[in-house]
Amino acid sequence: MSELRDRREKLFALMKENSAAVIFAGAAKISTADEFYPFISNRNFFYLSNIEQENSILLLIKGIGEKKVYLFVDEYNELKEKWTGKRLTFEKAGKIADIQNVYATSSFENMLSMALAFTNNQYGNISTLYLDLTPELKIKEAYSTTNFKDFIALEYPHVNVEDIYPHFKMLRMVKSECEVRELVEAINATYSGISHMLVKMTPGMTEYNLADIFEFYGREHGRHELAFSTIIACGKNATCLHYPYEQQNDPILENRMVQFDLGYKHNGYCADISRAYPVSGKFDNLQRDIYTAVLNCNKAVINYIKPGLTLLDLQNFAKEFLRNECIRLKLMDKDDDIGKYYYHNVSHHLGLDTHDISDREKPLENGNVITVEPGLYFANHGIGVRIEDDVLIRDGHGECLSHNIPKEIEDIERLLQSKERY
Repeated sequence: MSELRDRREKLFALMKENSAAVIFAGAAKISTADEFYPFISNRNFFYLSNIEQENSILLLIKGIGEKKVYLFVDEYNELKEKWTGKRLTFEKAGKIADIQNVYATSSFENMLSMALAFTNNQYGNISTLYLDLTPELKIKEAYSTTNFKDFIALEYPHVNVEDIYPHFKMLRMVKSECEVRELVEAINATYSGISHMLVKMTPGMTEYNLADIFEFYGREHGRHELAFSTIIACGKNATCLHYPYEQQNDPILENRMVQFDLGYKHNGYCADISRAYPVSGKFDNLQRDIYTAVLNCNKAVINYIKPGLTLLDLQNFAKEFLRNECIRLKLMDKDDDIGKYYYHNVSHHLGLDTHDISDREKPLENGNVITVEPGLYFANHGIGVRIEDDVLIRDGHGECLSHNIPKEIEDIERLLQSKERY
């Protein structure tokens, strides 16, 4: 069975008997006048189809003794293709999604009516309809709400509507081997981008210069999309966690550290990597102490990971570890609050979204891919350090998928001081 068919079968197993599910790719959003934002399919739709085209729809029916999957895409339009680029034919869409039943989006309502009509039809009496009620999922304007719920209540009052989002949450938290391979490809590409960026890094260049180098490298080598907006922050700027690109105008100074938080996508799957390196190529004493505390925490959390723990368990472990490190290094007093210097979570799930959908209270299990990203931020010293790795839980422990990206002090200094720099 193919990867996509397997995912759909797992979703069917979670659905009730005599039920159907409708999942929309979504519609392109207007940015201004006649301009649209770049379109990205609803990730739950993409998870089941690998289709990245607006107005596409999936209809899954779990009837009496059978399961059916229908894909709807816009009819091929030669004129539209001349304006906006290549469009999917029914045949091409079917191959990408591994679905035989592909129809025009214009026929969706008739097909839905056949499935939900209050009669003993070929599917039996469908009494439950699952909808993806993800907030801000924009769909066809003719429907009364963006989540389609009111339309169903009006047209099919006998059908009970349930949110399918929790089912996707459970499925997407556990990655298949295919998904892990995609994540590893994204991480390895990100590693190459970081390596190239470090070769080009010189004191005096601006933060955005360095961000652009990373982003352009990804486009030139594999046309990799960004997993999220690249963060390059030098000195005190690194104490702002999501330091925005439009503010990345400061020079990269030789006596400071530069913090990276970046990643590429590969076939939709996101890498999320953070590193902090001294611009001069060598850590000074204070930089070394703060960096070592964060590095020790990063490695300790990875070693601590096992099935049964929660993300809150990892966070509490990281907070206590960093607190003890800061006290040991006299970076804070015993009565001080570690929250002044470490003010974010140590982990989130990773996948088709950088912050992948998850139940943060659910115990970890084999197949989860999470980040481990402790940090310390001392604005008074002009130092912010975050070390983030992407970790797979497999065979009862954490396996660091980004272990090749240098984070040991000796490796970093050797790398930055070498002429070749990779």
